Amino acid sequence: MSIAALGAWRGSSGLTGRMRWLLLTLRLLAMAAALTLLFNPGKWSRPTETRLSPWIILNDVSSSMAQATADGATRAAAATALIRQASTHAQAADIPLRIHPFAAKLEAATTAGSQAPTGTASNILPAVSQVLQDAGAAGEALAGIIVLSDGRQTLNSAPADLDALGLRARSRNIAVHTVAIGADTQAPDLALIQPRAALTAFAAQPLRLPFALKSTGLAPVRPAVSLRDAAGQELASLTLELAPGKTVAAAFEIKAPPASTHWTIETPVIAGEVRSSNNHAALNIRILESKTRVFLVEGAPYWDSKFLAQLLRQQPHMDVQSVHRLSDERYFRIDSGDHQNSEARQPVFPNTLDELSRYDLIVFGKNIDPFLSPERAGILRSYVRDRGGAVLFSRGKPSTASLPALEPLEPVVWGTASVADFRFTPTRDGEAAGLFGQALPAPDASLWAALPTLKDGRQIALVKPFTRVLAEGVPDRGAGISASASGKFPALLVRRYGQGVTGLVNGDGLWKWDFFPEARELGNCYEDFWTQLIQWMASYSEFLPGQDFSLRLPASRGDLGTTLAATLSYRGPNPAPQPLILITDPAGTVTKLNPAAIPDPSGRPLWRTSFTPDQAGLWTLKLSDPRADAPPTPEALFTVPTPPREADDLSPDPACLEALAQTTGGQAYRPADFPTLLATKLRKQPPAALDSAAIWNPSWDSATIALTIAALFATEWFLRRRHGLA
Repeated sequence: MSIAALGAWRGSSGLTGRMRWLLLTLRLLAMAAALTLLFNPGKWSRPTETRLSPWIILNDVSSSMAQATADGATRAAAATALIRQASTHAQAADIPLRIHPFAAKLEAATTAGSQAPTGTASNILPAVSQVLQDAGAAGEALAGIIVLSDGRQTLNSAPADLDALGLRARSRNIAVHTVAIGADTQAPDLALIQPRAALTAFAAQPLRLPFALKSTGLAPVRPAVSLRDAAGQELASLTLELAPGKTVAAAFEIKAPPASTHWTIETPVIAGEVRSSNNHAALNIRILESKTRVFLVEGAPYWDSKFLAQLLRQQPHMDVQSVHRLSDERYFRIDSGDHQNSEARQPVFPNTLDELSRYDLIVFGKNIDPFLSPERAGILRSYVRDRGGAVLFSRGKPSTASLPALEPLEPVVWGTASVADFRFTPTRDGEAAGLFGQALPAPDASLWAALPTLKDGRQIALVKPFTRVLAEGVPDRGAGISASASGKFPALLVRRYGQGVTGLVNGDGLWKWDFFPEARELGNCYEDFWTQLIQWMASYSEFLPGQDFSLRLPASRGDLGTTLAATLSYRGPNPAPQPLILITDPAGTVTKLNPAAIPDPSGRPLWRTSFTPDQAGLWTLKLSDPRADAPPTPEALFTVPTPPREADDLSPDPACLEALAQTTGGQAYRPADFPTLLATKLRKQPPAALDSAAIWNPSWDSATIALTIAALFATEWFLRRRHGLA
């Protein structure tokens, strides 16, 4: 600039001062404008594009969509008809609409409303997730998603997948609406229902294996149900009459096998069934190799205690030691196999934890105060909590006095009122626990109402946490009941306590179930009740009778490829041996695992290991004890079902679609309500503004600026020429 100014000043030296300054000013202005262009003056801007938000329809084209609906058309045809309605509605309202078929994976958008349902799998959640991902990558704002499907999610998906998908959709304000195709049609199906997948018993013990058959959408049928062993040989068979829409319950009566094994209950697949996977069920049979060791304590002998002690001593699978208090200084003891009792002047009761741990179950009667000092009560708590023992209070409240040291083991806080006569009525929770309906008659069996009433039931002020009420007492009409004691009350309870379990029979007079002629005509109810209850309690504990180790799995069945953790505990004499786990896969290959010791707050020996099943079928886990002459060790059976295929289950699953809609903020519809969906949801959304990348807009890029600079130079040149300058 200074050089240009100096040249302009010297070049106009022959002019007057005023003209000379004018030429200098023109030169400087022109040069300043030209130099300013080198700095590229301007401003940043972000271009904005407006675009209509499209709707997406996901059309299920898996093979299950080839099934017929109520009107005889296929589910795929019903979906096609809905797509046509949506397309017509979208065109009339100028709404952008894209249709994506999907089966095992999402397919490209198509304008065709129909496609053959030939997909080998149905994967609903990943299809929705892929649509959201593609829209996000394209910077596209979706107005909403509509899923047309029968809900069959045949590929595995975890609940966490649905939660993650819902969070993603709600964060972008994209609701997923679902239409359950075929949900209004009753799919033909014969379902075998088995209430329990595992059963514990002694060898040759009579077993009752209940099951039920449910008919849906079928004509009257007479299916045969077979019980088969591990080799597939038929052990028993039943033929049932089944009316449409009905459920029939039955049971196999059979003796337990000599060793642990697995059996199968199955019924043939009826022609036209949409589901074959529910026509069979596996049953794991655990056979106990050691007798159940019982210590019975009675402080006020009565018919109940006499009958019970005699009954238990007669059981070939039980080793019983019973002690009865006759007076303050007279106690007598009699054991299984003995015909003579021995008397003592002191209450006979184990004084150490090791002595108490020789027994699997401690049975208390009434008035047990002389047997339990505070020290013995503390040992008893440790026996249940840390050694996996079981305690059964067989005649209601065990003490007339207050025994604070014993109260932690009682599953209830006692009330004060009592019921003179009541009927023993099993609950549904007792059925779910596996006691009633399997080992004993079901809650709805007429037997329970026909049995003689019991007495001395006591009202409960509080049922403690982790307690299950297996049966209730229903006061008998006309019985003397105080106003505060009216109504049902817990009559049979069981509670987890540490590694062990405590149980309570809240009442007296069960001996009448064996003594009265009318009760005897109903069967051997008294013997069945006590033997099955005691055996069930012993197996309900963490440790099985006669075993020093426990082996626990979180479930008895799981998915292929899902890691499973096994936990081991020990209650035997110290030092604790290092256990070994032998895992046998369905092909018969044995793998050895060394469990890792883990710390436990109680100080008990505890180990944990894990494995991942890579084959479908039955897996066996057996604990190996390295000690010589070791007692029997536990084993566990784990079933891995074959991954479902599209053709295994063709019935609709509207619950899956309802969960998807609810999680993403949408609504679930049926095909009949599709016009409502179109009218209320499929609407044109305001154009969405899409911002592009920021760009630089130069302010000098215009003809005005160029002409101005040229005019400055031209004016200077004209004036110089006019005044005779070069």
